[in-house]
Amino acid sequence: MIIDFTKVIEIFESMSFIGLILIWMSFLIGLKFPDWDFKLKIKHRNILTHSPIMLWIMIYFYNAQKDVEVFRFSIMGFALALGLHMIFDFFPKGWSRGALIYFPYCRICLGVKGSKGFIFLTGIYCIFLSIKYSQTYIEVLILTLLGVYTIVKNIKKEEKFFRPFTFFAGVCVFLSAVKYDEISNSITFIVHLIFEKVKILF
Repeated sequence: MIIDFTKVIEIFESMSFIGLILIWMSFLIGLKFPDWDFKLKIKHRNILTHSPIMLWIMIYFYNAQKDVEVFRFSIMGFALALGLHMIFDFFPKGWSRGALIYFPYCRICLGVKGSKGFIFLTGIYCIFLSIKYSQTYIEVLILTLLGVYTIVKNIKKEEKFFRPFTFFAGVCVFLSAVKYDEISNSITFIVHLIFEKVKILF
């Protein structure tokens, strides 16, 4: 497999510096957004901040403004961050009251099984949206590297690495390979290369 670096450079050049800044800024906001429930003085892990509701609002404006790039980059960064936050939340120290999903301004929660399912599916859905609104495989690679960097950076804080990394990497690789032939072809090439090397042992 030969990588056309000229094409890669052209793709990078087509991505504006402003676009990268928007991804980064919306990503930082998205990481903290679910915990804004503390500032809003509502129950922690409530369904308002721990759900795609804000993403749907951003997508609405993106569609209403006839595909303005500002919203596209913002959606990618915010969705990736929200997805990562939900992935971290899926591996709590214990599924006690603080780990469950609540409805705002009341004590009704989804329960352990309901919260697990909701957090799991929301994490996957947010990463899906992040990849969905990308336009090149280079953008997906940037998003993936940003996600991996965040997981590694938060090892000490979250006290976990392997499970969230496996979750995130698995979802990212699968969804990006489905959307982009360049990524699926690269995976096929790498798997074939590994098989050929292993065959030597036999």
